[in-house]
Amino acid sequence: MIKDEIYKFFADYIYQHSGSVYSPSDFYRLESRIKELVKIHSLSTVDEVYEMYKKNITPDMKAVLINLSTNNETYFFRDVIPFTIFSKTVIPELLKKETMWPISIWSAASSTGQEAYSILMSICNSLGEAILNRINVNASDISGDVLKKAQAGIYTGLEIQRGLPITMLMKYFTKLENDSWQINKNLQSKVKFFSFNLLKDKFPNEQYHVVFCRNVLIYQNNENKNVILNNIYASLKPGGYLFMGNGESLIGMNTKFERVTIDNYTVYKKNGK
Repeated sequence: MIKDEIYKFFADYIYQHSGSVYSPSDFYRLESRIKELVKIHSLSTVDEVYEMYKKNITPDMKAVLINLSTNNETYFFRDVIPFTIFSKTVIPELLKKETMWPISIWSAASSTGQEAYSILMSICNSLGEAILNRINVNASDISGDVLKKAQAGIYTGLEIQRGLPITMLMKYFTKLENDSWQINKNLQSKVKFFSFNLLKDKFPNEQYHVVFCRNVLIYQNNENKNVILNNIYASLKPGGYLFMGNGESLIGMNTKFERVTIDNYTVYKKNGK
């Protein structure tokens, strides 16, 4: 049984460096992560890894812990409806306004890349692949491990089966050995993946037309949510859109976003043109 002081030590460190909250009622979620640390560092007990981290946390040790502590649950076209609203309503609107410039999109917690590639596939499916010349997609995550997988664009058969329609699989992927699939290069080349800490790093100013920040703020407390949401607001161009997860809302948050309903689905918009 892991001592509460060990849970608290790792929970506090994770909160300070990523903003993810592990309250005492959530300590059970840390158990497998702490035990995995023991294996990774070739130690024998939880007490040993606790003493190791308490004594001195190197950059590599920090990266391992943050990678383990991040919830990287994702799949293609997660929840479906936001991608339909995005590609059939929001993108055509933005393309009409921005006749001279590319549309810039940010997947702000991209995990292993399924969201970023779903964004591109939904656009191509609605407007044709030629529209890719007008689209730039950035995708970030705090975990270096998931970013490597996202950049590779290779997924197992099981990962492919989660949310990806067979028509899009045949159109946008190439079959590899061992029942794995590679996203087509023309889509892969359109995504710039990079490491980004939503709580610690500096946000760009008025860079994006659309930000997807879905199913990540639920792990933050209200104070951190407000910080991240206001930074996202600043990073959007006037009239830009924020897409959040199905279980997330701005209720109780102190932000300037306008709530917009499109076909009974809620998105959030920055004031402006």
